[in-house]
Amino acid sequence: HRRPVALCIDEAQHMANVTSGQRLQSQLDCIKSLSNLTGIPIVLCGHYELLVFRNLSAQLSRRSVDLHFRRYRADDDAERQAFKNVVWSFACHLPLAEAPDLVAQWDYLYERSLGCVGVLKLWLAKALAAALEDGGQRLTQRHLVETALSLSRCEKLLADLREGESLLHEAPEAAQQLRGRLGLPGGVITTPEVAHGTDAAAPASAASKNLHPGKRHPQRDPIGTNP
Repeated sequence: HRRPVALCIDEAQHMANVTSGQRLQSQLDCIKSLSNLTGIPIVLCGHYELLVFRNLSAQLSRRSVDLHFRRYRADDDAERQAFKNVVWSFACHLPLAEAPDLVAQWDYLYERSLGCVGVLKLWLAKALAAALEDGGQRLTQRHLVETALSLSRCEKLLADLREGESLLHEAPEAAQQLRGRLGLPGGVITTPEVAHGTDAAAPASAASKNLHPGKRHPQRDPIGTNP
């Protein structure tokens, strides 16, 4: 009744914590119906685990739009400068008697935040609390080191980030295969290759696993008399 611009659900990836895929499909169908009835778009915010929602339903896929708020990349000049600007902005807002020169050590801040502003903000909040306990005059390198994420945690976070980023990357050959299935020019039609001897015996071996004890394998019996 208040007619909001949108309804945002934060940490929406937790909706996938259900016992079956059918229940997850039901939840997404309820969200789609709620958006259709109210005419208000629903925004699901969360981690890369949200990507499992995209292709659960063709009806939901064609009604959805993906917005990727990715981390800053250190190998890109523009994004590296943008990350330095974020570091400078955070440094200016720290309530300390002496403003720290965080830009001078931006590479260390990038290393332990992986270019994610949210991780950097939480880290600086912990470092600020440590600095205030020491008198609140200045934030030193010791405060940053003591409150930084460990290397093992950074490795785990980086692995999750790279896996999620790879799911959003579409390979050129995938587009060619799609064009091939649609019968468009430039498409590549892929057919499964059947190896002689190996794949031909696969159905028999798979069927044999389901046989009950004492039941014969299917085979052709000889008929008539052998001269």
